[in-house]
Amino acid sequence: MALRSTDLDAARPQRAFDSTRAVAAAAAPLRYRGLWLALGWVFVACVIYLSLTANPPRIPIPNAYDIGHLLSYFWLMIWFAQIHRRRGQRLAIAAMLCALGIALEFIQGMTGYRMFDYADMTLDVAGVAVGLLLARTAAQDGLHALERKLARR
Repeated sequence: MALRSTDLDAARPQRAFDSTRAVAAAAAPLRYRGLWLALGWVFVACVIYLSLTANPPRIPIPNAYDIGHLLSYFWLMIWFAQIHRRRGQRLAIAAMLCALGIALEFIQGMTGYRMFDYADMTLDVAGVAVGLLLARTAAQDGLHALERKLARR
């Protein structure tokens, strides 16, 4: 008796990241795509505001601002990578987010009340890189999962 491909698929253990599911999720459009895009732009506006405000929030945690740079740009990258699933789109978004982080550092240096810092640029780029890498995992399906949960209600 010969094994069919379906028999092999059934015998194959499920992995945390199943490329078949990822391809299917990527093919399915987001139901609330416009909302997710608008929310993403709100996140971008928050990063710009927090980068340029004269009175940023005081956070009593060591290295909080460094962590903030890394997490902010990671969040922006992973957010938009869930909406824009093609590799070229994601690379363009990554380039734009890196440019945003670098531009904001130069603008901070011109304000007179904020400081220009190469380390902050590096953290911004690192956050984008981590987001871009994780966008190749099941993390890219967060908005699809949320939409499925909302649909069940």
